[in-house]
Amino acid sequence: MDTLVNTLNAIRHQASQSNQPVNNKVLADCLFRDLKQQGLKDKDIVSLSSELIAQLTNDIKVRAEKVHTTDASSTSAEKLTRTR
Repeated sequence: MDTLVNTLNAIRHQASQSNQPVNNKVLADCLFRDLKQQGLKDKDIVSLSSELIAQLTNDIKVRAEKVHTTDASSTSAEKLTRTR
């Protein structure tokens, strides 16, 4: 797992030094190579990828719900202010 963290840190550092966004193709290539070197099989990498997508989807959903809740609260507060 240290290899993955080192790869991420190196890519992030390189991107920050050049003021360029992280190249996702390069990042994916490095991560894939590291995962294979760590002994993960194809099915393990697919499963990991699916889990990452599921977690990202859930995170987006939670953030959207928070924004919706905050917007609804603001709207209610504005209505109260107008009626007073």
